[in-house]
Amino acid sequence: MKNLLNAFPLASFIVGTDGYVTGANGKAFSLFGKDIIGRTSVEVVRNPNVSDAIEEALKQKIQRHCDWSTTQATTDIVYHVTASWIEADEILVTFQDITDIEQSLRARREFVTNVSHELKTPLTAMLGFLETLQLMETSEPEAQQRFLGMMQQETQRMNRLVSDLLSLNSVQENERIRPSDLINLGALIEDTVTTMKGLATQSQTQLIFTPPQKTPVVFGDGDQLRQVAINLIENAIKYARSADIHISLSDEAYQPMLRREGIVLTVEDHGPGIAAIHIPRLTERFYRVDDHRGRDIGGTGLGLSIVKHIVSRHRGRMLIKSTLGHGSQFFIYLPKN
Repeated sequence: MKNLLNAFPLASFIVGTDGYVTGANGKAFSLFGKDIIGRTSVEVVRNPNVSDAIEEALKQKIQRHCDWSTTQATTDIVYHVTASWIEADEILVTFQDITDIEQSLRARREFVTNVSHELKTPLTAMLGFLETLQLMETSEPEAQQRFLGMMQQETQRMNRLVSDLLSLNSVQENERIRPSDLINLGALIEDTVTTMKGLATQSQTQLIFTPPQKTPVVFGDGDQLRQVAINLIENAIKYARSADIHISLSDEAYQPMLRREGIVLTVEDHGPGIAAIHIPRLTERFYRVDDHRGRDIGGTGLGLSIVKHIVSRHRGRMLIKSTLGHGSQFFIYLPKN
């Protein structure tokens, strides 16, 4: 039995009919300690659900399942516990770590909730505008035009959200497939900056691009790399408060972040900055530092999440630095061709 237990890929121990642990494998010792032999299962796993499952399996000579949530080194862990009656009049108890599955399910639930919330807000506004228009007199054309303009804004907001969701889904589907096209990153970034200058002018902001001395070439997806630049520059324009935005592209050099030769794209603004507590969560889907302001300026809360997945697909790294009152810097590290 000892040899059989050690062959199990899961933490496992044997419980006799008297409720005492009679055998365990190495993974069980790592999980519960070296002194579990000769102790009751209640002492080993101090959880009522697990105790009930073992007791029922013993009494009814059947198999029982339950989940056990615990904390290990400040990390929440979830185990799926199986208590199985075996012919030797004992119970085999196994512990399967399902933390990743639970986190995935929770992330899916949160995603559905967030999408529903993001779509419900403009839809509720649209219904309100439509009801108001239906009750309006035809002799109020100015008011009607004002409400139609508001409806257009809300429709555009929903369209942006759906477009970003489709982009995020597309990027995630191909995240493990490394791009193989050779891209002149300098020309791509310069062209993108030129395209964005109109939007910057409307916001009374100036884009200043510093190109590298040599032509930087990387393996990449041109459309996705352009989307990275657009998202970062657009964010900077929204929050720059009419200050200059500096975009630069480094020459090829050894990058400690990549542990190899690479190129760095930097987008720097001089806006209000971001508190340190928010920086680790900026790339989460739908996360906004200022929820109301983000919606007012047309943000969907998905831009930086899209950037993160694109950079990951290109085997790159992303670094964010910010100081309240002094602006933010976004660094994209991409490996050399």
